[in-house]
Amino acid sequence: MANVTDPLARAVHGTNPQNLIEYITRQKIYDSHYWKEECFGLSASDVTEKSATQLQTIGGSYGPNNKPTRFICLICKMLQIQPEDG
Repeated sequence: MANVTDPLARAVHGTNPQNLIEYITRQKIYDSHYWKEECFGLSASDVTEKSATQLQTIGGSYGPNNKPTRFICLICKMLQIQPEDG
């Protein structure tokens, strides 16, 4: 399943790291086209490459339906895979 946190990830504040993003926003991220098409199966190096080359703005959501930005989708992916330090 694409929305499950890595089982080896450390808990943040005693909970799943993805829970740092509120529930409604997380659901909108999981339903977004960018998450389904671009974020599926990314590794930490892929996320950093995408953030360096594709991101033009940072933010949480936009528009009348509060669509998630690419930035918040990549943040959620980083929380999901929780890359190693260093």
